[in-house]
Amino acid sequence: MSDAPAAEGGRPFEEQRQIYDLLSQETRHLILQFILGHPEHLPSLDELAYMMPKNKAAIRDQLEVLSDNDIIDCYRYPPNEDARDLPSQFYGLTEHGVEILYEYKYLRGLPVARALNDNTRLSEKAQRHRDAPRPKLPDTISDALSIDEDDGTDFDRLERYIRERKGTTHSVADQVRVAKAFYNAGIGPDQEGIKRTELLDALDVDIEYQPRTVLNHLVDAGVIAQTAPSGPDAFAISERLDDIVNGQVTEEAEANLDALIAHIDDELQVTALSEDAAERDGPQARASAPSVAVADGAGRTIRSILATEFGIEPEQVIDYLRSDDPVERLNTAVEAIESSEEVTKSEDYGQIVFVRPAYRYRLTEQAINLV
Repeated sequence: MSDAPAAEGGRPFEEQRQIYDLLSQETRHLILQFILGHPEHLPSLDELAYMMPKNKAAIRDQLEVLSDNDIIDCYRYPPNEDARDLPSQFYGLTEHGVEILYEYKYLRGLPVARALNDNTRLSEKAQRHRDAPRPKLPDTISDALSIDEDDGTDFDRLERYIRERKGTTHSVADQVRVAKAFYNAGIGPDQEGIKRTELLDALDVDIEYQPRTVLNHLVDAGVIAQTAPSGPDAFAISERLDDIVNGQVTEEAEANLDALIAHIDDELQVTALSEDAAERDGPQARASAPSVAVADGAGRTIRSILATEFGIEPEQVIDYLRSDDPVERLNTAVEAIESSEEVTKSEDYGQIVFVRPAYRYRLTEQAINLV
């Protein structure tokens, strides 16, 4: 029996030959197949003995060989130790074992191994063992052994391509999941694609990292294409109308400025008279005057706020608003008004906001050809 460890000395292909010998010995090969086919990828010794034409001693010996070479490990579940006829030791792959089986194409047989296991009639004892509680495999192992239930598509080449280019990034597992989800959803080169904000809901995919991070890596790797939708490069939206005003931007900006200027002209501020007037006999006289005549202590007005914003005299505000680019003047004025806690903006005017259409994402032809 060839149980030699990995080759030392770097002789060409020696390590590959020894790994092949390790995996291909009959009993060890069957053990690995039944681990792959098990619903939880954690069979007990009795389950393996039921599925294989080998006695427990022979199976146990080969489990030790696989364990010594870090292909499998014994996963224990202490709560079962005091339960009658329930196993507490289960055998599953290590992370190194998953890498080896991936490299040697064993994982391609996952759907077949699962189908064979699911369609095998079990004894009462074997069924109790299969149904027994057991520990949870590490996420990296369980994810690698998951089966794409949709159509059994072989994603090995696509995953290998992503890992070769993005294996040093922390989100590489998420990148693989997202690429598979795009394929299963049929979002390929002939489709319009989906927005980044639609990613999680549209694909029903659970990822650890932000969609922006994952998609940027996939775009950089050539797996996902980022495209701009057809139509204008940007949409001009009037806050006043809450509608798109492409083609009427200047007219809409001027209409908003007219409403803003009307608000300034209508704004009246109670103005305190001068100190000399306040010293006269009788009740202090008070007067209402346009906001341009604000005195100290009377509070700030829209006119005074805009005068400060533009660095001009209050009397120059209206002429200044009507000069130069109406969109720039309008947006600067509205932003200054909204930033102030001393005045309230009217609903009759608002900014003109320019919004670029969201990029859409879809698989590239190269990614499709890798599947």
